[in-house]
Amino acid sequence: MFSVAPIPPSLVYLLHAPCNSCRTNHCRGCFTPLACPPSCKGPSKNSKCVVFTCCAEVRAIAIFETLGGFDRQYISQRAESDSRALLMSQAKPSSKSVGPGGTGYGTDNYGIEMFPKQYASPAATHPRSSRKTQPKTKASSTKASTNWDSVVLHAIELLIQLLPSPYTENPHGYDLLPHPSIGHILSLSQLPTLLATLLRNDSVTDWITRKEIYNVMLSLLRCMAGCELAIQCLIEQRLEMATTCGLENWIWEDGEITWKTTSTGELETLPPLYTYFKKLTTQSEAFLAGATQMLGEAADDEIDETMIEGTSLCGDIIAARDDLERAIAVLGQPSASADRDNRTDQAENTTHGRPTNNGKGRDLSADVDRAYEEACEKLCFKYVSLTEDATAGGEGLHYANFKYAPLLNQTQNSTRNPKGRLHLLKELAVTATSLPPGVWVRVDEVRNDAIKIMIAGPEGTPYAGGLFEFDCYIPLEYPNTAPQMHLRTTGGGTVRFNPNLYNCGKVCLSLLGTWPGRPEEQWSPKSTLLQVLVSIQSMILIDAPYYNEPGHGQANVKAPVSVSYNYNISAKTMEWAIVDWLQDKHCKGIWQDVIKSHFTIRHEKIRQQIIEWCKEPVPSYRQAEPYYQAPSSRSSSAVQRADLLAEFDKGFARIESWKSDGDEEE
Repeated sequence: MFSVAPIPPSLVYLLHAPCNSCRTNHCRGCFTPLACPPSCKGPSKNSKCVVFTCCAEVRAIAIFETLGGFDRQYISQRAESDSRALLMSQAKPSSKSVGPGGTGYGTDNYGIEMFPKQYASPAATHPRSSRKTQPKTKASSTKASTNWDSVVLHAIELLIQLLPSPYTENPHGYDLLPHPSIGHILSLSQLPTLLATLLRNDSVTDWITRKEIYNVMLSLLRCMAGCELAIQCLIEQRLEMATTCGLENWIWEDGEITWKTTSTGELETLPPLYTYFKKLTTQSEAFLAGATQMLGEAADDEIDETMIEGTSLCGDIIAARDDLERAIAVLGQPSASADRDNRTDQAENTTHGRPTNNGKGRDLSADVDRAYEEACEKLCFKYVSLTEDATAGGEGLHYANFKYAPLLNQTQNSTRNPKGRLHLLKELAVTATSLPPGVWVRVDEVRNDAIKIMIAGPEGTPYAGGLFEFDCYIPLEYPNTAPQMHLRTTGGGTVRFNPNLYNCGKVCLSLLGTWPGRPEEQWSPKSTLLQVLVSIQSMILIDAPYYNEPGHGQANVKAPVSVSYNYNISAKTMEWAIVDWLQDKHCKGIWQDVIKSHFTIRHEKIRQQIIEWCKEPVPSYRQAEPYYQAPSSRSSSAVQRADLLAEFDKGFARIESWKSDGDEEE
């Protein structure tokens, strides 16, 4: 079906309707007689063949046949891929990657599922096929992957030729008034699934290796954005398929397409393709921001070539985003970013995110949570300047308020291994779109090894609503050695927030090498900074932190000792992780936008949490001077907790006047 020929002969054959009686060829779309013989092989062989430009109907049929042929091969390829994955899973013993007591993750996998499990077997979905899938060796698997990329490349190139192009210099009738079925057959085919797979791929290395695929994909996205029917496939939510027999078999009633439903019977939906594309552009921007400087430093020809190819492709992706934004605006469709900003503003302006349900309106809590996630996504990753002006007579960059400033000074004349530098850039590009809600990262634009991190305390824990800041340094030997982490939110060295978080700033985690653990829990060259951040958020900032200390037994959040521990920790969270961030001293800092967004959108939830903490009775079980907390100038009495509520209200009124980066100057 798909070959190096611009238009496959098999497709030419399908678009002609020859009459055996009069030996006349007709257009299959409108059955107009054509000036070409029954054996016509298309315009490449016969200049008089005009079947591809005859009518809108035949163009729609051509698109249908192309997508039908692609679906057949896609489903077959998926079946082979599943067979290979099954063989690998049977040969590979499973192992746990999470250790007890907050010891951290030891393994990770960023693999993208190439073929979602939504298809029946080839025999069931293709009644006319008796082909059986056989397991493949590693060599044949690699060859199959290369052949499949060739199929994808030619299929997309053919679709670009066939889709309506109303903005060309000489548009035809089918470009200006395309057949209305085009949008539907695109949505029912496996093309959106393929595009979602390519767009969700967070491996810059794979982008570069498959740059031909990604370049032709960008051309297809531009083409789809220019057609009012096709653009819906990009910007609308998609129904999730449970099983599919392929577009062609479904049309000819040789199989079924079924859709996934929720427990209540509602159809399940997937994010729009444009959402994935926006994340791809974010990764590209992150890679470009770090790669520009490296291009002039790398001394390895292989690394230089990789960097040039990577920056070129990332630049093309960003340019395609601008083209798509313009096309979407011309067609009067809201862009993904505009729609997201509208929801965020709506959440901020609706009684500061207060959930309401007065019988006439719907509960807004879900909207607030969604707006918070989208705001986190928007602010989660940035390259910024972490330096301050050097002191009078001083030289070099001055990293004030950064724990590892001495290490930066010691290594300022050292050179990171080019492969290690490239690895870090790729990893940061992945991190830019993989951070969970409530985690924000700021990378220094000059020294990419200097990183600031903010993590929000999860709901249902004594850290809820709080913001905890960390300094991170990436050693020259990275990824062979673990990053170094330091907690800055310690109340000036007076509070130990967790058995794994010391008041001196030490972060105790097996993944960082600061706590012993099983070999699979230790750092390896395959480990990532993202794993460290997820481990801190999900395994340290938990609902029963008392039990993170080895020897304290099985976690029991209702145990008196745990209740007492949480009582004290929640007071320190209010004081140092909430109220302290609402001071004007942070107004011009790197976290200004995060602080304002976090406390504005979640204002009512955080305030209600403080009220609940203030109502809590003093636990009967008290420890004189707990080992986990350094002496503090403030106790956690109920009176002083109420004072913190008043301070929170004053601080919130203060940050409302802060100007965000996107605000216009008066």
